[in-house]
Amino acid sequence: DLVVEVPESSGINAEYGDEYFLSFEESKEWMVQYELGKKETREGGQEPISFAEYIKRYNDEDLYCVTGLPKFLRGDMPIFGPLNCKFVLTKLMDDLVMWFSSGGTKSVWHYDDYENLNCLIKGKKELILANRSEMELGHFQREGSFSKVDVDSVDLNKYPGFSEITFYNATIEAGDCVYIPTFWGHVVRSWGRNIAINAWWEIYKSPFECTPAHLSDWSAVSMTTDSDIGKAGEEVMKDTEGARELSGNFRLVMWSSLPMRTEGHVSRASFLDVLQPELKDEISDFLESVNGKPEDLADEEWLRVFDQLDANKDEHLDPREIDLLSSDETLIFLIQQAKIESPSSDTEKAEL
Repeated sequence: DLVVEVPESSGINAEYGDEYFLSFEESKEWMVQYELGKKETREGGQEPISFAEYIKRYNDEDLYCVTGLPKFLRGDMPIFGPLNCKFVLTKLMDDLVMWFSSGGTKSVWHYDDYENLNCLIKGKKELILANRSEMELGHFQREGSFSKVDVDSVDLNKYPGFSEITFYNATIEAGDCVYIPTFWGHVVRSWGRNIAINAWWEIYKSPFECTPAHLSDWSAVSMTTDSDIGKAGEEVMKDTEGARELSGNFRLVMWSSLPMRTEGHVSRASFLDVLQPELKDEISDFLESVNGKPEDLADEEWLRVFDQLDANKDEHLDPREIDLLSSDETLIFLIQQAKIESPSSDTEKAEL
C-alpha cells in the first residue's frame, strides 16, 4: 500500500494559516523558491523572494512555492511515523521540501532518484503513478528526469508508450502520506489551499536495524542536501547531484531495460546489450577527467562490474541489487576493481 496515514498534529493543522506564518519575524528575511505558473514546465525558475512576500501574493497570482521547509517552521512539523528511525534520520535524510499554493497546480510527468514520502498538511491532492519497471514507456528525457508530455492532453501519436503503462491513482487529504519509490513516474495535482511536505532519503546498501529516533519534530534533523535559503538571502545548497548522476543514469538504464520490464531482472547474458553506448561514453568521459587519460572498459571488465553487483551470484541483477548502486563513488570503485582484476593485471602479477 503506497498510502499511509499520519496522525494529525494540532500544531500543523490548526496553526499553518497565513497569519501564523507571518507571525514569525524570520518570514520577512527567509528567502524561498517559487515557480511562475501553477502548471509546471521546468523552463526556468524565478528569483527567490521572502516567505512573507510570497504569502502576500500567492492567492492573487499564478505562483507555486517549491522550497526547503523553512527552519523556523521545522519545530512545528512532527516526524512522519514511517521515518521515525534513528538510522534514517541521522544518516540517510536528503531533503525536506515544502509545496505551497492556493491550489490548481499540475506537475510535469517525472521521477525522483530518491525515496520519497509526500505528506499532505492542507488541501487535497491526486497522484498518478507508474512502476519504474515501465520507465521506458514514459518518454523521459535523459537529462532532467521528466517528460515533455502535456499532462492535460497526452498526444499518443507522439508519446505512444503512455497507452501501455499501468497507472496507479492515489487521492489524498490532510493527514495522508504517499510513499513514492525511487524512479516511479508520477504527476501530482492539487486543489484548495495546499501545503505538502515531502521527505527525500537515500537508498541504503544493506538492511539495518530501525530503532526509534526519539525526536518529536524535524528541528534537530540534518539533511544531506538542505535546500533552505539563508537569512541574508544567500542560497545555501550543498550540491550533491553531480556526485550521483552517473550511478543514477546507470540504474535508470537497468530499470528501463526490456529484460527488467519483462523478466524482472537483468541477466549476465543480456547485460552488455542493456548497457547503452551513451552511458558507456559518459562513464568513459568521467574517468578520463579524473585520470587524465582515456578509460574505455572492455566487455570482460563490464562483466566484472556485473559480477560485483550480483550479490547472490545467481547471474541476475534484481531490483535490490541495482538499487545498491546509489553513488558515483561506488560505481567508480567497482570499475576500478574490475580493471585491477583484468587478465593484463593478472599477467603482470604473475611476472612479478
